[in-house]
Amino acid sequence: MSKLNAIASIALIVFLLLAGFIGYSLEQRRHAGIMQTQLQGKAAELDRQLTQLAVVPRLLSRNPIITRALKSPVSHSLHAANEALLAAQQDSNAAFAFLMDLQGETLASSNFRDEVSFVGRNYGFRPYFREALAPSEATFFAVGATTGVPGYFVANPVFSDRTVAGVVVVKFNLDHLAGAWKLQPYQWVVVDEYGVVILSTNADYLYAQTRDLSLVDKDRITSDRKYRLSDARFTTRENTGRYVGGSGEQSFFVQQFQTASENWSLQLLVDKSHIVGRVTLYMLALLSVLALAALVYRNNKTQKDLAASEKRHARQLEVKVQQRTEELRSAQQSLISESNYAMLGRMSGAINHEINQPLASLRLNLATLRQLIEMPDRDMAEIQQIVVDSDRTTKRIGRVITTLRNLTNQKRTDHAEVKVSRLISEVSETIARERPSMSRCLSVFVHQKLPAVRGSEVLLQQAALNLLYNAFDAVIDVSAPSVKLTATAVGDNIQIEVTDNGCGVSDVVLADLFKPFVSDKTRKSGLGLGLTLVELIAKDHGGSLQYKPVTEDAAQGSIFTLTIPAVPAETL
Repeated sequence: MSKLNAIASIALIVFLLLAGFIGYSLEQRRHAGIMQTQLQGKAAELDRQLTQLAVVPRLLSRNPIITRALKSPVSHSLHAANEALLAAQQDSNAAFAFLMDLQGETLASSNFRDEVSFVGRNYGFRPYFREALAPSEATFFAVGATTGVPGYFVANPVFSDRTVAGVVVVKFNLDHLAGAWKLQPYQWVVVDEYGVVILSTNADYLYAQTRDLSLVDKDRITSDRKYRLSDARFTTRENTGRYVGGSGEQSFFVQQFQTASENWSLQLLVDKSHIVGRVTLYMLALLSVLALAALVYRNNKTQKDLAASEKRHARQLEVKVQQRTEELRSAQQSLISESNYAMLGRMSGAINHEINQPLASLRLNLATLRQLIEMPDRDMAEIQQIVVDSDRTTKRIGRVITTLRNLTNQKRTDHAEVKVSRLISEVSETIARERPSMSRCLSVFVHQKLPAVRGSEVLLQQAALNLLYNAFDAVIDVSAPSVKLTATAVGDNIQIEVTDNGCGVSDVVLADLFKPFVSDKTRKSGLGLGLTLVELIAKDHGGSLQYKPVTEDAAQGSIFTLTIPAVPAETL
């Protein structure tokens, strides 16, 4: 009997050990499934946020205020750059934004008003500075060399005349991510390319090493002033982990997932004691089942109910995910439709704006033609000339519509060699036909032997006409109106300049002068599209559009300069 009891006891112990091992494995697998789901979601969220953060320095690198500060680092341009960086930092909720020259010295910074400012400090030792000069977009996580606050740096090269003139950097704090990720009983850590913890829901883990670092890696971390390594050791590998800190030794069950945007490993940890505790509860339940056969049925039923509940919750979650997906797809389609309608409205407004003048000229020709036909002694030569002018006007309307459509669709128009003198001559003739009353106040000055330009003659005519129409609108209430059209060669460019003695550009619209549908409320006509189209045409030809007020003799007025690259002499 005692022998049977011993065998039964051994069998029970073996059974319990086997059950414990199986229970531990199953609990690990259950946690692994939950943790991998959480990791994939949080990794995707982290990648999305890091990708969005890169937009801010990318836009700043193209800001003309930033470029101007690098080309001419004088007090007023640097002040403007400081204000632009401060505005970008406030709008994007970034920590700091600053601008460095080619030597790594900070020229402007969003914290220029603070007692501890970045202005004048040199950060050329940072890797993001060297990578941005390569040139390429660069990212870097480090503790601030000046503030001591950790953050995520995104750097972009700033180009001037197609060469790198400096680097603009935006720093973002990522501490809020760890705070938002808290999920009991799990803990989150983010490990960088050196195997060092840079983000964690537990501050004790920060800057702890997860593997032995080589002397080269340690020297690089020190020279880059990335962070100060913690004395604690936190070693992890898939499905296991161990942290040795000031409070003793603690072991974890670990799952990890590699982020796409950075060479970072996102890891989720759960204390092994938590799993052991769960398994212990299972074992106690099993012992209770074995001791009390009466509870077997109830226990099995409870387990089945729990399994059914989990399946039901999983199905409900799947239905909710599908519903949310459909809602997002519907919202996306609505946004696309709204965008298409908005584009259609802008296109129709642009076409209306650009063909009003030729249509008015065409109506005047038709009215004159009707009167001449009714005359008994009609002049056939004049009638033929009106027909020729009308045909030319209709063809111009067709070309305007075609070119506007190409510009709106962002298709590059066909470029050919255009003689500037002939271009200005045709513009003058068009003004004489379409705005005969205002053509009397127009003075045209074309320097002799101007080099040709490469581009679309229709687009360049339209750009010059838009500038002249704006000038005519500006001087319509002036007692002695004056509009000058000048074409000169300046270096390797041709400059077409339109000067008027009108009311000038008000401060209200000066900052948004070239944006669509922005116009001075004091003007009697215009949709606010003329200057936008001129700037688009200039960029399509590799040129630019600039505005400055007339300052000679304290006179009012405006000067708009359209600059187009000239065809090199050796290619003529």
